[in-house]
Amino acid sequence: MLRPYDLLENVLIDIEKGIKTGINTTILAKKYKLSERHLRRLFQFAFNQPITGYIRSRILAASLEDLLKSNLNILDIAIDYGFDYEQSYISTFKREFGITPGDLRKKGHIVKIKPPLNLFNAQKIPDGIIFGPEIVIIPKFLVIGKQFNIRFRDAIGSVIKKTEFFICHELSKKINRINNNIGININRKAEGDVDYSLFMPSFQVKDFSNMPDGFDCFTFETSICARFRYIISNDFSMYAADKMYKAIDDFMDNNEQQYFLERKRLNIDKYELFPNAEGYRLWEWFAPVAKKTPEIIAGKKPSGITKVYKQEIPALCFIGKKILEQEYEGDKNVLDFVDIWRLDGRFDKIEKQSCENLKTFYKGGDAYIYLTKMNDGLIQRWLGIFMPKGTSVPEPSSDSSQEGYETIDFPKSVIGVCQVYGKRHEIIKYDTDCQRKLIEEGFALKDEKYAREMYSFMRFNWHRFFEEDMYGKRILEYCYFL
Repeated sequence: MLRPYDLLENVLIDIEKGIKTGINTTILAKKYKLSERHLRRLFQFAFNQPITGYIRSRILAASLEDLLKSNLNILDIAIDYGFDYEQSYISTFKREFGITPGDLRKKGHIVKIKPPLNLFNAQKIPDGIIFGPEIVIIPKFLVIGKQFNIRFRDAIGSVIKKTEFFICHELSKKINRINNNIGININRKAEGDVDYSLFMPSFQVKDFSNMPDGFDCFTFETSICARFRYIISNDFSMYAADKMYKAIDDFMDNNEQQYFLERKRLNIDKYELFPNAEGYRLWEWFAPVAKKTPEIIAGKKPSGITKVYKQEIPALCFIGKKILEQEYEGDKNVLDFVDIWRLDGRFDKIEKQSCENLKTFYKGGDAYIYLTKMNDGLIQRWLGIFMPKGTSVPEPSSDSSQEGYETIDFPKSVIGVCQVYGKRHEIIKYDTDCQRKLIEEGFALKDEKYAREMYSFMRFNWHRFFEEDMYGKRILEYCYFL
């Protein structure tokens, strides 16, 4: 089975190749071992237009070349492009362009044609393809399901597990579902300063009558939303979800976009519970948007260093893994490594080594750490977490990515902290600026000339870094031992 991206790309290529040799949904469905119904459904979902109409428009657009640049009679052109009768070609042509082929030849009007569709690498996700965003109006609907508290740092993995559990164990409940093959996940911001969101896998219903015991209900009010669409060929994975959220972040980062997303307040997944016979599954994600008002634009905070301060930290045990130079292949940067670790569960494996609440261990204790050591001009880098003194390293496992953890002990210390505010891709480039700012503010940084080993680290706090604000910006902390 072809991956969704490859399938749709090949279909578009075959349509262009078959314009004069004859192409239709029957031929395409047979070639790719799909039912015609599913091929039409996939194409409509991906491109928001019927495949039969697209093929017709591309054939008619191609026929303009012969109509306007040759002396062929209209009957010959009609037959060349797959029409059985001249009149059939003329009537279809007029519906498409608002003018007959003969009149177009005589009068030379400008007509609007449908160009060929294209896919781009940016639309690829693992085992799938992404489309969007579109700004749409979603009408009011009702759902019932089961609500869970999901920690922010566990969000992607926990959401997938809770959804799978809900589908496996609650599907048999007698619920008056509007569509038996559609699930809806509601993800909402909880009230107060908490480190979790409210997640509810659910089904759409007409009303809340006859709701099973232990279930919750939610009403989604009519809203203007941004919608992303996905076609996936397997179960939704953590890597696919991460790619999805990066696409959403790119949407938020677009300064020309007239709306900003309120996805931290509320976002919704709408998905097929089971793949179809061909193995593909359709998925939609949407969240309310608000129009950017002049007040919001005027109040937009500039990116850059926002704060510097001293912090005392207790004796710590850093547990992590060294990043080798050869791992920095291509244009990889620290964010790529943090994303990989987060999705692979490597940070979670370290956290589980201690029963202590890392959030109360010290200010910033629940952060992921990118540690750098300067030693005689050599640079070494690690990813990991600061843990309470004496914490043991994780046990080796059969997964080689989970092996090779090291520990580095740090005594009770004072660090200089530089907070940087900005877009995700901006704030990882402030190391030199932060050092200069701290020195300007009178902080005495350890000097490599006088210290045998000089450490510094980036601190990726969950609330500050992974939860962006209404402008798509976040905070990263650069920390230096004093």
